[in-house]
Amino acid sequence: TFRGLGYTEAITALTFISPDGERVQSSGISDKTSRIALSYRESTDKLNCDDVLALILKYDTQKREMDVLEYCISLLEPRLSGVITDMFINKMTWDEMCDKYYVSRNMLSKYRKTGIIQIANMFSVKQAVDYRFTKS
Repeated sequence: TFRGLGYTEAITALTFISPDGERVQSSGISDKTSRIALSYRESTDKLNCDDVLALILKYDTQKREMDVLEYCISLLEPRLSGVITDMFINKMTWDEMCDKYYVSRNMLSKYRKTGIIQIANMFSVKQAVDYRFTKS
């Protein structure tokens, strides 16, 4: 869903850029328009590239977090893993899950709570390990 920087935004950004380095004006005719026209596409591409790189970094971070979550879910006892997967990933209703696992809503709630606590504990251990290795 990335939509790059539009032409209007690029031109607006370029009109407010002050030139770097020494300037020598040899004629009374301004070349600001021609400079903008020449650097506009290059600047737009650079800005869009920076935005895409930021999105890629965000995607990679979220992908790693999702991979860790899926791994933690897989480490749970099979019944808890199934309940957590069906509840949060497959978005099953409570009634569907009660029928699938042949349990009451109260028991399903206990499975849910136990699974969340165990996953939270796994994440705590992961954060402690990550902190220890980044600190060293």
